[in-house]
Amino acid sequence: MEDLSDTGSGSSSVGGDSSEPHAIEPGTQRVTSLSEADKKAVDRLFEDGLDHEDAGDLDDRENAVLQVLANLEQYPAETSSDALVDATLAGIDRYEAGRESRFSMPADQGGAGRSIRLPDFFATAAALFLAVGIGVPLFESIRSNERITMSQHRLGTVGSAIAGFSIDQGGALPLSGSEDQRETPLHQQYYSKNLSELIDGERCGYRNLFSGSGADETPLVGYRVFVTRETFRHARFSPGDVLISDPNPVLESFRASERPTGPMSGAAMHGGQGVVIYRFDGSTPFLLEPTSFDDQQSGDSRPALRMDLIWVSDGYRHGDQDGIGWPTTDSDDVLAH
Repeated sequence: MEDLSDTGSGSSSVGGDSSEPHAIEPGTQRVTSLSEADKKAVDRLFEDGLDHEDAGDLDDRENAVLQVLANLEQYPAETSSDALVDATLAGIDRYEAGRESRFSMPADQGGAGRSIRLPDFFATAAALFLAVGIGVPLFESIRSNERITMSQHRLGTVGSAIAGFSIDQGGALPLSGSEDQRETPLHQQYYSKNLSELIDGERCGYRNLFSGSGADETPLVGYRVFVTRETFRHARFSPGDVLISDPNPVLESFRASERPTGPMSGAAMHGGQGVVIYRFDGSTPFLLEPTSFDDQQSGDSRPALRMDLIWVSDGYRHGDQDGIGWPTTDSDDVLAH
């Protein structure tokens, strides 16, 4: 069959018929154009699809275009060389490495050639001293306030339990059935065992009065020491008298066979810096010193203040193992645990 297509035909002279294909001068890139008839044939083929099983449905020009395309499919092409593939992959690797370096933080180059500047050193040291100077006292203050709050809560709970017990017992305050307590020095007994009746009556929990158990049991509350069982009643005391307190540090030193702590020492659970007490009126103040002051008349009938050390009885002798003694009057605020 004769090929009537103008596609790929020889070059024509400049200024010739524009419907014929033309090319630029030899030695430069070849540019081939289609005649208007070929363009229409290609458009029809693309509209109807290039896969035509029956060539009889096409005209001669359309068959010529299909033949040219078939020749292009059979045109031999060289495969990509290994060098070209390696170069392409290397280029991709360089691009990825550059992209990663742009989006990453630069690594520390170490201490080579790097020195500590004195201004930086002094600034850092000043910041550390400032943090320690403020942070440590603040932390200790928070811990101290927490311990005070815990003591106030504990003593308030036990004090309320004692008040309830006294109401039910016609005004009597809790005391164990032992009759020989006053025959034993206070530092040789756990006097706060008198409060065990509160636990037995389910008026307060064990953990409000003691920590640990068995041989490791430690009292957490100091209880007022009685003079006689008959007078140890709620009505015998004034609202400002002390009923319970933190444990007595003077007794602690006696029990440890050490030189007794001075009567002005605070409770050990507060680092010796104060004591929480519970008065008969239900208040729970924190005292910087374990003292209370009572008005009394002096020898010349003028009002005066009497300081009462709540840890020890009147006549206490510092350093004497028996000096803490037992109180002889109900007004003597002695507390033992």
